[in-house]
Amino acid sequence: MKKVFFTILSLFILSCSSDDDNNNNDNSSEPTVNSDLVGTWVGSGTDDDDPLIITLQTIVFNQDGTGSVTDAIVLTGESNVSELTWYSNATTIFGTLEGQLDEIGYVLSEQNQQLDLTFPEGDVGIYVRLE
Repeated sequence: MKKVFFTILSLFILSCSSDDDNNNNDNSSEPTVNSDLVGTWVGSGTDDDDPLIITLQTIVFNQDGTGSVTDAIVLTGESNVSELTWYSNATTIFGTLEGQLDEIGYVLSEQNQQLDLTFPEGDVGIYVRLE
């Protein structure tokens, strides 16, 4: 009887430790991306000092957590492209642009065709998905 009890106890311990191993291998601690954000988004804005300076901003979010931000000034034709790394949760995009990590609030609407971003300084940008 002791052998049967010991065998059952051993199996129970092994099965519990097996579950712990699976939990430790779970990738839940790795950054994730909201796949609804993946794609190309475009928005526009004006310069606070000169409202005639209009900038088109294109943001590309790739599934692998990379991307880019392109700012193009309409009047001058000047543009600047910056590489982006990012991950997200349900309400925040954590993006690193030019070595600076920012937390940007977001809301998707219009069947995931409109992206409202709230930047750290409080500015809000409205972007539409390019297909």
